[in-house]
Amino acid sequence: MYLRPSIIIVIVTGALAFIVPLFADIYLFSVITTILIWMMMGQAWNLLSGFTGQISFGHAMFLGIGAYTSMILVNELNLDMLLSLLIGGLFAVIFSLPIGLLIFRLRGPYFALGTLAFAEILLIVARNLKSVTNGGEGIMLANTPTLLGFEIESKAEYFYVALILAAIITYFCYYLMRTKTGYSFIAIRENQDAAEAMGINSTKVKSIALFTSSFLAGVGGAFYGLYNKFIDPDMTLTVTMSVEMIFVTIAGGIGTILGPVIGSTILISLQEYLKSAPAFEAYSSLYLIVYGLLIMIIVVYLPGGIVDGIKKLIGLFKKEGDKT
Repeated sequence: MYLRPSIIIVIVTGALAFIVPLFADIYLFSVITTILIWMMMGQAWNLLSGFTGQISFGHAMFLGIGAYTSMILVNELNLDMLLSLLIGGLFAVIFSLPIGLLIFRLRGPYFALGTLAFAEILLIVARNLKSVTNGGEGIMLANTPTLLGFEIESKAEYFYVALILAAIITYFCYYLMRTKTGYSFIAIRENQDAAEAMGINSTKVKSIALFTSSFLAGVGGAFYGLYNKFIDPDMTLTVTMSVEMIFVTIAGGIGTILGPVIGSTILISLQEYLKSAPAFEAYSSLYLIVYGLLIMIIVVYLPGGIVDGIKKLIGLFKKEGDKT
């Protein structure tokens, strides 16, 4: 019996919402919520870079804009979380408008370097624009956020919000990639010149991909800021944040919907395990070397990501089954 992906997403989301609170403590809620946040960010990056082929090294700028927007709105106006998330995404889109105009003339590594340059400029501005960002001192969440009138304060409550957001974003990306617009993304990725010869307006299609991707990253960043209750430029706008989005997507399977889901689950869980492993207690940063080596192994031996590896494994079992 074949189940539609929308039904599968609802079933999995419902199962997690019911099962996780039965055995989770504060730490586990924190780990799972972090996984869900990077799942959202991975899906956002994947739309532009995985499906459309426009590799971005600066997606942290959209995360940061969303985070600062939501924190300021909740602190200054005590705005509902839903509106704060949406406005955070909208501000990220507004910021992406001039970026699209300036760098969509570039291709390949030049486009990637262009996004990195914009992200670094924004990082410098955030560190120095103390009237808005409070500079390196950061912004602390002063009010308890409310979602449709309900206060969101505990780790469990943030987990439920993150789970719903991740499910919505994942389904949205799945649905979008099965529309004419989604197929245009893939056409641009495969061969931009051929796509243009077929009548596809590459600038328009890439702009839609950028705006959609930046909106989702802004929403994810807005939630990230409220969840952490504190943000500063180094938590939100550094290249490390962009690289994390790239890692979870490539490790899971770039250009697939399941890629960011599997990649974030495995890599964030691995990160947390290595951080707390007794072998690395004396050297707190040593886990990064092991983490980096494992990512390199995935990239070298599974260039299509874990999703592709699973598909190959299933195909191998089917061949063995056919032989018997």
